[in-house]
Amino acid sequence: MSSQSTTLSAKPSSLWTTGLALFSMFFGAGNLIFPLLIGQSVGAGGWFAIFGLGLTAVVVPFLGLAGMVLFEGDIHRFFGRIGRIPGWTLLLLLQLILGPFGVIPRLVTLMYAMAGPYLFQMPLFVFSGLMAALIFCFSFQRKRLIGILGSVLTPVLLLSLVGLIFFGLTEGSSFASETPSNWSAFLEGVLGGYNTMDLIAAFLFATVVLPHFKKEESSVAKESEVLKKVLYSSLIAASLLMLTYIGLSWVSSYHAWSLPSEVLPEALLGAIATKLLGPVGAGIAAVAVITACLTTAITLASIFADYLKKDLCKEKIGSTTALVITLVITTLFANLGFSGIAAFLGPILQICYPGLIVLTVLNILHSLYGFNRIKPFVYLTFAGSLLYYVLA
Repeated sequence: MSSQSTTLSAKPSSLWTTGLALFSMFFGAGNLIFPLLIGQSVGAGGWFAIFGLGLTAVVVPFLGLAGMVLFEGDIHRFFGRIGRIPGWTLLLLLQLILGPFGVIPRLVTLMYAMAGPYLFQMPLFVFSGLMAALIFCFSFQRKRLIGILGSVLTPVLLLSLVGLIFFGLTEGSSFASETPSNWSAFLEGVLGGYNTMDLIAAFLFATVVLPHFKKEESSVAKESEVLKKVLYSSLIAASLLMLTYIGLSWVSSYHAWSLPSEVLPEALLGAIATKLLGPVGAGIAAVAVITACLTTAITLASIFADYLKKDLCKEKIGSTTALVITLVITTLFANLGFSGIAAFLGPILQICYPGLIVLTVLNILHSLYGFNRIKPFVYLTFAGSLLYYVLA
């Protein structure tokens, strides 16, 4: 934010800008795809699935953000509660899968799938290189990132999504004849929330959001004031996320079940939009997807470059070099394709996510009430998740 910014209590527009920026940070590839897949499979059981999705893709991530605020944005102290080496190892894993070895290349491949009809058969490698250059241009100005996301890119995303949801809900259609039980629909929503990876993202996004708030506060500002302002901005972002999930799930419930079975997950939104509005709808879908992916990729690239420079390389490389390394790896890894990257990430999420939820809750209890018995619960949860994955 500029030097003319005042405290957020004095300027509600700053709360909205940060809330919109938070929404755009969280709303990436998984946040578009999995509500659509859930709606496609659950049909009339949509509300039960949406409730499950809301728990793991809205409530849990913002608990993670609140936990990081209570730890004053110190991500090393947050993860170090399970032990120095285990905490460092877990943080490294999360940085890698949210960075150039997972989520960022997944975002690039989704952008490629949506932009494909307009690229004149451009190879994925070339497209990923161009996207890396674009991400570099935005990420290089880290101090302006919140303003860029909240004031420019997010309104484009929201307008595109609102248009698609409006036409999808007003266009006559019906549910699939066969739908799962309410409990199965709920569980599908819970697992879909895991796959958005928003709890993991919340830990890292706090390193972007908290400096923004602290800069606007005086040096004597209390932690409670920062927490309150993060809470207000988070409520804005969470409300937008939940409304978007409801809209996308219901649109998909009405329309996706009748699409050809060969439609890939990353092409589902474009197929629904084409069904509703023809080529114009496909263009709107492309704008929505590319904008959502780009905003998240910008944030994640900046965060991982910082981690690479400060934690892994101990300030032996500069910010520009770290960002270039991040984006070169992203370009190479993107060539695995969306399905290849998803197959790589799936087992990691199934094993890690429950333990991360337990870690978040116990760290919040530690900050608020002094609860200290954390290691046994977290380790047992990780072990149980691993055992369940092996036996399933």
